[in-house]
Amino acid sequence: MIERQKKTWIIGILIVVALVAIAAAGIAAWAPRTGSAPGTGPIANDSVESRDLFPDKISPEYAQGYSVEYHGTYKVVQIHDSWGRAAQNHTYLLVQRGEAVPEGYPDARVFTIPVESVITLSSPHISFITALNETASIRGHKSINLIHDEEIQRLAREGSITEVGTGNIAMDSLFKTETMIEMEPDVVFCPATGNAEYDKQPKLLEAGLNPAIGGEWMEDHPLGKAEWIKYFALFYNDEKTANEVFGKIKANYFAIKSIAGNSTSRPTLLSGIDSQGSWSAPAGGSYAAVLFREAGGNYLLGNDTGRGDNTLDFESVYDRAQGAEFWINTGTADSIDEILALDSRFTKFRAFQTGNVYHFNARKNAFGGNDYYQSGVVHPDIVLADLVKILHPELLPDHELYYYRHLAANQTVRSV
Repeated sequence: MIERQKKTWIIGILIVVALVAIAAAGIAAWAPRTGSAPGTGPIANDSVESRDLFPDKISPEYAQGYSVEYHGTYKVVQIHDSWGRAAQNHTYLLVQRGEAVPEGYPDARVFTIPVESVITLSSPHISFITALNETASIRGHKSINLIHDEEIQRLAREGSITEVGTGNIAMDSLFKTETMIEMEPDVVFCPATGNAEYDKQPKLLEAGLNPAIGGEWMEDHPLGKAEWIKYFALFYNDEKTANEVFGKIKANYFAIKSIAGNSTSRPTLLSGIDSQGSWSAPAGGSYAAVLFREAGGNYLLGNDTGRGDNTLDFESVYDRAQGAEFWINTGTADSIDEILALDSRFTKFRAFQTGNVYHFNARKNAFGGNDYYQSGVVHPDIVLADLVKILHPELLPDHELYYYRHLAANQTVRSV
């Protein structure tokens, strides 16, 4: 009797379960569809916004060259041209792998994220990517011998990273386009040039490649440059790491700035060098001038608010800065001998006579690759510490110069 009751209950339960399943299937069949299958076409905004695949987000505080909006399954990144040319502003759609490309962005360049293979055409881009612990994604680079990072050199020797061109950042045209095409990278990170004649994006697009601008070099504030680590993190869905790394850099930068602010003196300094009748000196609103001020220095050639470099003549520099206590950043001259080879009149400057001449060439490899322009972009806190050590050595007694070197007579650059 008990066994018969059990069988009856089981049969009843199975019938109920079957009816519920049939009803659920019917409801699903008649329910309105809110989106396409993953990766098959446009997807409605309501279903996209109801999900959030990016719990960690970034928001630039200092960088002016990019911004980002999050939309559940994709990110909208805006590139803002520093020269104010509307035609050079760009919109990038970073769409999560397996998700559909959203409607409403007809002119946007689309990238599938997280990226797995990239090509870099500017050395700072490698430093940002390695700071995110994403070195393994780098498949190609231009002028690998100019990279100071020994790990990158090792990977290149082993064949993990391929050379895709040679020359300087913007003006060369010696790209191995066929090699780049065969590599099928998810993105090619290329520098903004400010000059359409040297802009590589059109040629990259023409070749079927997908370029994305890295515009860190156009930022005037040191932390603005460093904050491009967040931009690169967008492509890897690694905002958490970027926020952590930048947060430490920012905290250290302001701690060092605060220490420099405790000094009662502001040593005078000049910067740049004269070559062939033109003295190129950082403008008052430039990256270098900001660092000089925040390190507690009185920069005598920076009484304007301009960006980049100013072109001056020897006489005007001599009139304004002959008595400067320090000479910091000597352009293409890497030693006292090279300075004198350019112009013997440099001996008339007080900083030269007292030996207070410093340059950011302490980490320069045998091929001229200078780490100041590579990891130094990511670490303005260390650059600032170097400058404080130069101008106010008593404030950072335990710090040893990292990017900077004290130039002395007959001293030549050593490979590092």
